[in-house]
Amino acid sequence: MTSRVAVACAATLLAAATPIVAAGWRSSPAPRAAPVSTVLPAAAYAEGAPPGFSGGFSEQSCHACHFHAEVNSGQGRVAIAGVPERFVAGTRYPLTITLARSGMALGGFQLTARFTDGGAQAGVLAPAPGEEERIRVDVQGDVQYVGQRRQGTALPAPDTARWAVVWTAPETSAPVTFHVAANAADGDGSVEGDYIHSAAAQSAPPGH
Repeated sequence: MTSRVAVACAATLLAAATPIVAAGWRSSPAPRAAPVSTVLPAAAYAEGAPPGFSGGFSEQSCHACHFHAEVNSGQGRVAIAGVPERFVAGTRYPLTITLARSGMALGGFQLTARFTDGGAQAGVLAPAPGEEERIRVDVQGDVQYVGQRRQGTALPAPDTARWAVVWTAPETSAPVTFHVAANAADGDGSVEGDYIHSAAAQSAPPGH
């Protein structure tokens, strides 16, 4: 691990230990500096990565710490299903995030929905009914970051992880971009053997 990556990962672990208000729409406090010598097990993120790793709008993805291979390498993939081509303000849209990779033992993800122009929060994201124990919503810089809880790392089918989210479309005439980064992990508690996949999807208001 290079010193640059060690510092970045150490900071994210410290941020993960800092209380963050879920779905309370208060920004989390800025993380304090972490010592360079901090060593991070991959298992530290089983309860969900700290905000800021969706891979969108110049953010890093989970690859910042799970750097075993290049992003989207090999046969795995992550996808966001249910994003409407045209959205209607105030409408609730069920979204499904699916991560698939042969040999994966655990899965994790981080999703955002932001205005394409500028990156501000667009609409409201929430766990789908019945997913509250598997999915968490954190807020940083007034942007929602949706990710898995520890219970959400389990695979519902071999080589496949799946999470359900509800997006309430914003009152706006501006397009929205969704970004997701996901970790197909081998479950050994280290970054070795973990593969990161990312994807994006867009939705526009009527007439755009």
